[in-house]
Amino acid sequence: PYQAISMDKNQLAIEINPHRMSAFEVNDQSSSLIATRACTKKSDSGYKQTLQELIADCGNTDRFESFSCSYSQAQSTLVPMSLFGESTPENIINLTSHQAISKDEIDYNRLPEWNMVNVYRMPMWIKSALIMKLPRIVIQHELSHTLRFLNTGSTIPQRSQLILQEDHFCLVVRKDGQIAHASYQVYQSSEDVLYHLLYTYQQLNISSKGELFLQTSTEALRTLAEDVSKLAKTIAQFEAITITTSMNEHLKFQSLCV
Repeated sequence: PYQAISMDKNQLAIEINPHRMSAFEVNDQSSSLIATRACTKKSDSGYKQTLQELIADCGNTDRFESFSCSYSQAQSTLVPMSLFGESTPENIINLTSHQAISKDEIDYNRLPEWNMVNVYRMPMWIKSALIMKLPRIVIQHELSHTLRFLNTGSTIPQRSQLILQEDHFCLVVRKDGQIAHASYQVYQSSEDVLYHLLYTYQQLNISSKGELFLQTSTEALRTLAEDVSKLAKTIAQFEAITITTSMNEHLKFQSLCV
């Protein structure tokens, strides 16, 4: 059911986190930035206005074949399909949330390829702003896109995807063909990111050959990713790990959902 878009089709891919919203033109060959806006008004109406301005910055959207949005924030939880069937999305996410999330802000994506469901908070302003302007848009959580991508190609090699956002990151580790770890962490420095990564690798007993992809969508975050990479190369635990940093590559994961 998740077919990648064909080579000549352009996709408008939007990335939203609590600090920034960006729009990209994506196809199989490239991902290029169209517009970006900082979230200066941190209220529902302020976020909605910023998103409306971002869509306006994209100009005439008729040139795109498909539309997608990735929302990145920590209020998400993965559960086995069997458990999801026995409960409700609101019960599941409110077990892991510090404050109650209203029912109309809870969404989920089924991931049959991993036999899991990702349940997450999706603020109403995202849907109301996007669906009004782009009725065909597919809006999902960043973690769902990452997990779908990790089911493409060979799933045997040990692989970690770390997507850096302004104050948090998403880390997913695939080991022995299974998802061994998926989490969101807040950070303040490259040392924080490396600490969480090292701790996760130690918990999972990872020291053998594998790949780590550090992915970003701004120049400032790319610099941070390169710092993490340099620091990691000084630590024995990462000796067998091939580390790659890239900009905008993870936006192509959204093409698996349109």
